[in-house]
Amino acid sequence: MFTSLNRLSWADVAAMDRSRLAYVLPVGSTEQHGRHLPVGTDDLILQTSLDRLEQTLETRNTFLRLPALHYGNSFEHLDFPGTMTLRTTTMLAVAEDLLECMARHGVRYLVIVNSHGGNAPVFRSMAQEWEQRFGIKVFGIHYFGSDFFAGAQPLLQTPVNRDIHGGEIETGYLMHALPDVVQRDQISPERDVLVDLNDWYDGWLSRDLSPDNGLIGGASRATPEMGAQLYDYVQQKLAALFRTFDDQLDALRDA
Repeated sequence: MFTSLNRLSWADVAAMDRSRLAYVLPVGSTEQHGRHLPVGTDDLILQTSLDRLEQTLETRNTFLRLPALHYGNSFEHLDFPGTMTLRTTTMLAVAEDLLECMARHGVRYLVIVNSHGGNAPVFRSMAQEWEQRFGIKVFGIHYFGSDFFAGAQPLLQTPVNRDIHGGEIETGYLMHALPDVVQRDQISPERDVLVDLNDWYDGWLSRDLSPDNGLIGGASRATPEMGAQLYDYVQQKLAALFRTFDDQLDALRDA
């Protein structure tokens, strides 16, 4: 079962078998995504994908979707109005408060579903420490800052590793899922910015790579048709990962 914690009473949660229970924490961001996409792009992609998954996913174990954290680590985009960022220390403090609640209630598994690349290293760096401190295994799904979209390359004209922010992936997805939020008159090939980020420098800022623009990718190549295929790809990828977590909970219980 994959469902929302908000729909349950405390007694419903108390009655659940802790060996068959995982919480799911969605984490997005509120940050610029170019002139053509809303500052809520990461959050909108996250929520629409999980809304659909909640309707279709069947699991042996119970996955409870927590209310989302709508802000993330977005300092790279802070020069653009509308961007709202949390300090890394704030993000970790919020996450650890939630982990403390989980530990108090005997919940031993957490799945973080994160749609902003800047959040991925923050959570990855803490997973081992959190398991030691709270006794909670933390699984992660990161839409960006990972290979999540590598298998979608045949659908795209832009190389996945260069479609970094507000590009073909995010634009196409929203053209299909929420077409009214895409300002198509602000999309043009002249505004596409394709760069190769260096592994040895993590301090890049979007104001330097894409001044007065914010887009870093191939937005002009996006189409609603490709977006529909990408939407399906995300669903298949999420379902496969949750089936893996389902198997993990079974294996840990039987060990």
